[in-house]
Amino acid sequence: MRFIGSIFLALSLLGCGGCVEKLSSGEVDSVVEEEVREWEMWDSCSQIPGDHPCNFSLSNQHGDAVELYDYYGKVVVIDLSAMWCGICQHIAAKGEEFTETYGDENFAWLTILVENESGLAPSQSDLQRWADSYQLDGNILGGDRSLVDPAGITGYPVSGWPTVVVIDREMVVSNGVNGWSESLVTSWVEDLL
Repeated sequence: MRFIGSIFLALSLLGCGGCVEKLSSGEVDSVVEEEVREWEMWDSCSQIPGDHPCNFSLSNQHGDAVELYDYYGKVVVIDLSAMWCGICQHIAAKGEEFTETYGDENFAWLTILVENESGLAPSQSDLQRWADSYQLDGNILGGDRSLVDPAGITGYPVSGWPTVVVIDREMVVSNGVNGWSESLVTSWVEDLL
């Protein structure tokens, strides 16, 4: 666990491309064209436990844009996976199971597929194929290697597939693990609900 904490700590150097920049007067800079969220009070973001994660907007299997910050008020699990990864395939339905157990009014599971079977960024049809193969109704998002940096400097510290990150209701990174431990992720989610 110290290793994961160290990796997340390295993310402190990560820029906050998704955060709304605030002026000293409290007004939102007009150059930033993001929706202003009344609850968003922070000036910076990173993937370090205890900090607010940076927002992202990715397309799901239906072609709809999904933003992380849309899930404020819910416990969020982000599952960074690769389509060729056996463990990722094995846990593909876990998001549906967790959502059924904890309810979508309190909980969200976001699977971000970073690579398809060829190691490339997944296409819209790849995302839909993944959802169809595992009979998934939740959001399957298309990412790419720009979300990953093993050193944790410019992206999530993925050193193994899957990598799971848990975010609390106040949009604060709580925990993260490379690999899969259902009991560990379950305990983190239950502690936050």
